[in-house]
Amino acid sequence: MKPAATPAMTPSALLREWRVGAYTVRVARYAPHQRLTPHAHEEDSLTLVVQGSVVEEAGHASIAAGPGWSAMRPRGVSHTNRFGPQGAVVLGVFPLEQTFEELPRRWLWTGSARAYRAGLRLLGGEEEALTELMGEIEPAGRLDRGAACRARRLLEDQDAPIGEIARRLGLHPVYLARQFRRAYGLSPRDYRRVLRVRRAADLVLATGATLRRIAHECGFADQSHMCRVFRAVAGWSPGTLRAASFRAG
Repeated sequence: MKPAATPAMTPSALLREWRVGAYTVRVARYAPHQRLTPHAHEEDSLTLVVQGSVVEEAGHASIAAGPGWSAMRPRGVSHTNRFGPQGAVVLGVFPLEQTFEELPRRWLWTGSARAYRAGLRLLGGEEEALTELMGEIEPAGRLDRGAACRARRLLEDQDAPIGEIARRLGLHPVYLARQFRRAYGLSPRDYRRVLRVRRAADLVLATGATLRRIAHECGFADQSHMCRVFRAVAGWSPGTLRAASFRAG
């Protein structure tokens, strides 16, 4: 018997729900050892296991997934779920128009540290992280190096989000983010962070401007934000860089 379609898996608790562009994002908790009988979604769904574990079965395939694993399910695919002894917290993404035009039309689970990191940033309120999360789902395919090069030039000329750059190039943000990572090994967001640090380092070494002024000119929220990003990218603070340059002189 065909299972009844449901808008989403039934959780023990819906923790949060909000809109990001053309998508609904939900965070749900599932109880320890909770089981979901065969069901299907009325829309495509992308889910990421944030905490805990789940076993999902679809057709003749079964997958055991933990934190960082993400699933793509085309609408209408029947599947069952069993959650582990700690239950699970799952982030779900659902398109408002029922179908993900930019993602593969097949049941697919993948484990990716980059997807996990993007999911955590999305939970923290960074909407642009959704583009990166979705960009980790589709198999590689052909590299569109021209699109990646054009995006890189725009990133270097203008400190703009990938969504804005994609609109200027007439491309879908997920497609562009995927091609950019394949070409350069970094997400557009991380590449933009490197560019900001490079500009900041130039000003730290070449001028006597205060770190607060440099942070503002390089697009950081404030000096503290610049220092955190600088350490993450370069391994030391801009203040240490300036002090070292003085000693070298």
